[in-house]
Amino acid sequence: MKKVVLQSKSSSWLKLGLFLSVMVTLFFGLRWCDQHQFQYNLPYGYFHYPKEQTIPFFRKGVPEPGKIGKFGIRESTVKNKPNCHSLFLGDSQTFGSGIFWKDTFSEILNEETNCQWTNVSMPGFTLENEYAIFQEIKNHIPFEHVYLVVYGNDIYESGETPDYIHFVDKQKWYTKVLGFFLPNYTWYVLKKQYFDSVQKRMEVEIQKFANTNYQTSPSTPPSEKEETGEETFVSFQTLYSISPNYFKESLDVNSVSNQNFKRWQRALLRLFSDLNANHKKFTMIYIPLDVEFDPKRFSVYKKIGFSMDPNWLVGDSEFIQELRIFSKSNHVNLIDMRESFRIQKQLLQKEDIHFNEKANRLIADVIKQSM
Repeated sequence: MKKVVLQSKSSSWLKLGLFLSVMVTLFFGLRWCDQHQFQYNLPYGYFHYPKEQTIPFFRKGVPEPGKIGKFGIRESTVKNKPNCHSLFLGDSQTFGSGIFWKDTFSEILNEETNCQWTNVSMPGFTLENEYAIFQEIKNHIPFEHVYLVVYGNDIYESGETPDYIHFVDKQKWYTKVLGFFLPNYTWYVLKKQYFDSVQKRMEVEIQKFANTNYQTSPSTPPSEKEETGEETFVSFQTLYSISPNYFKESLDVNSVSNQNFKRWQRALLRLFSDLNANHKKFTMIYIPLDVEFDPKRFSVYKKIGFSMDPNWLVGDSEFIQELRIFSKSNHVNLIDMRESFRIQKQLLQKEDIHFNEKANRLIADVIKQSM
């Protein structure tokens, strides 16, 4: 009788050990394939403004009506018989958040060159969104040249931002189980769903203001006092409370945010391959974070408590080093705005990360010189 019981227990332990071995092998096998073997060409998704509408945009409270076209992006000036056609892909810095449309670098170029410059950008866009909308419009808008505007926080925005984490936390348990075994695949699926949810939220919010009549006044930018470096702006303190490692996650792409950088790099390679296959020109423009050129802003952030690296102000971050490597190895022109910005003052809107009219003029001039 004892022998039967011992054999039964031994058999149970053997089955348990075999089950655990299979599960561990399956886990590491799927994780390895997810990271190294599976080539995911899933759609990234994007969001856009309500199509074919006019909605208000603001410069320090002064409204300006903006015409939204059939692709859900703000319409650029259309020129008769231009000599060339170019697209800008970018985020809120490319869009010109907080300044009048005529003062954005894309519209300055439309005014001062013989080319047609189409600004395909949206506040909040990541490279994934930019590539997704590019795929949507590439057969409908004439262009020979694409300018990808890379902003210094692109890697952070491509990662797991607080809003995205909140979205993921509300997902079903089986989605989280899938993410345990196939994190990259699940990330692509959830990012697409997340961008779809942003679209729905944005449409609701914009419709609240779409039919409001605003009194327009002359489009002259309000005067702004120069920052002293002694401020501790509330908006920056809020950013610190949400993301105390914001700058390192943006710029230290190898030592801190390598996984996010690799995902961003995959999107870049997809865009680059698409342009190569269709024989289109490609240029990258690097627009730096304020901590890469503005000592006063650097001082403000350091005082608030952000983890900072003094080398960012005078040297090269890991991000710009990687951009240079990509540029050189793929023979892609890289326009680095740090050199121009580091010898200038007052390039930012007050208590804001977005660039003012002066900075947009600088960007436009540098692009003209590169043509």
